Amino acid sequence: MANVILLKRGLATDLGNLSLEYGEMAIAYDAEKKSAQLYVGGEGDKILVTADVAGAVSAALQQANQYTDTKVDERIKALIDNAPTTLDTFNEIATALQENQSAVDAIEAAIGNKVDKVEGKDLSDENYTSEEKTKLEGIAPNANNYTHPATHEATMIVEDSTHKFVTETEKSTWSAKLGTGDTIDGGTF
Repeated sequence: MANVILLKRGLATDLGNLSLEYGEMAIAYDAEKKSAQLYVGGEGDKILVTADVAGAVSAALQQANQYTDTKVDERIKALIDNAPTTLDTFNEIATALQENQSAVDAIEAAIGNKVDKVEGKDLSDENYTSEEKTKLEGIAPNANNYTHPATHEATMIVEDSTHKFVTETEKSTWSAKLGTGDTIDGGTF
């Protein structure tokens, strides 16, 4: 290595004459500037950090490319999600759609009939009109929680020909007609 650039000092010198303080860095290039080496000042002498900076950069770049390619492949496979081989590219999908305009029209019609999502509301098959919604909002909470009473006022019952109340006067009149020793059909009252 003929030329050295000290990053800290900005000086150029021959590698053999280079002396680095602890923590100082220098990059040494070959005469054609096709390869480089990184040195760092250490305990009493310079320490070679990497014998081939270009090789290390190339290896790091290759690893980055492999990682990116792997991630892109994973994303594409996830996007395709086991699609049949005849429809696993955008071009094949576009061609299939062009050849089947009625399917495209049906899809567009279905999309046109979709219900838009409204913030704070869920979508369902229960489609209420504004009138029904207003009516439901007018019902008091727990209004339909009816509990049948154990007893009723007699005034609640409507009399008809088969359902009549007997007054105390009617009871007395009937009771007076039969004495306690009288019998009807062999029974005693």
